[in-house]
Amino acid sequence: MEFLITNGHIERKNETNLNHLLTDTEFRLSQKAWYGYGGIPFFYENLAQIKEQAEALALPFPKEFKDEHELFRLTKRMLNKNKLYRSGYVHFQLFWKEKQVQTLITANAFPEFDFPFSETGVLVTFSSLSKNSKSAFNRFPFFNETLWQAGLSEIHQNPFQQVIFLNENDWVCESLHSNIFLIKENELITPALASGCYFDVLRPHILKAAKQAGLNISEPTNFDKTKTLDADEIFVASESVGIQWVLGIENKRFLHDGSKEIYNLLINSLQPNS
Repeated sequence: MEFLITNGHIERKNETNLNHLLTDTEFRLSQKAWYGYGGIPFFYENLAQIKEQAEALALPFPKEFKDEHELFRLTKRMLNKNKLYRSGYVHFQLFWKEKQVQTLITANAFPEFDFPFSETGVLVTFSSLSKNSKSAFNRFPFFNETLWQAGLSEIHQNPFQQVIFLNENDWVCESLHSNIFLIKENELITPALASGCYFDVLRPHILKAAKQAGLNISEPTNFDKTKTLDADEIFVASESVGIQWVLGIENKRFLHDGSKEIYNLLINSLQPNS
């Protein structure tokens, strides 16, 4: 990658000193947005979530992020200058020190065009770690990063690729970096935000695609873990991991017909002029 954006300006990477950003900082916030099909479909949702997190932490919001349309134009120009025409992620990083904020926007590329989908499925287990459903910060990515990293360490060197987190009442919340969705007959079930789950910008788009697929939507607060084993199929989804259909929870195995249909409806909505 030859070009990046620092503090609202496109610069060459080899002409930019990033040491002061990466090392001399008190707090860092990062978020990534998928790009593809000639656009950045969730760009504005990501900016809104970044702003929400900064406000929740009483941190100043960068002035170059306030003009959303100009920032979108700059980000698209950066992608084009780097010849990133297929798909990948735009990485937003904000650095605060003494109430001053600086910003860095970079990108990486995928060899494929489409939004990520796990064709092979993932094996899942329940995490021994729990979430406190009462925290006002549960919905934000920054607040969950440490929990997700700890959950990832639990499945290190074993056959599982994902975990399911429960809250203090043993109700289902979420998975690593993602929301969890279950299909039972003609119903899509996902834990309510009141359960303490993280809110990913992809969540409302999944719910919309599920409705288009003819599924009824249920968002219970008290979703018992035993109900996951009664599901016809399960998948986890977020902008950062894509859609991962669950092959199995421990020894239980699942189908993935519905998740594939929802995925197809989702990517159709992301196509230009859809």
